[in-house]
Amino acid sequence: MKKSFKNVLLAVSLFFLFLSIIAMLAQQIFYPQYIDAQGVLHETLWVPIGAFSFLLGLIGLTVYLMILIFKSIKRWIK
Repeated sequence: MKKSFKNVLLAVSLFFLFLSIIAMLAQQIFYPQYIDAQGVLHETLWVPIGAFSFLLGLIGLTVYLMILIFKSIKRWIK
């Protein structure tokens, strides 16, 4: 069975959103942020991983919704 581009795009977008939630939770639970005596903020690598995967998930969902909207408009016009 061949998967359509929409289904793959939705699955990948949801995966990235789930990954961002897991990365942010792991960072908050296991590696808390702190400010040292010199005023420097110390963060782990989980913050950029979570932020980047969140952006990828949002971009993917936006493209998916645009495809759905354009297809429904195309059906409505016909």
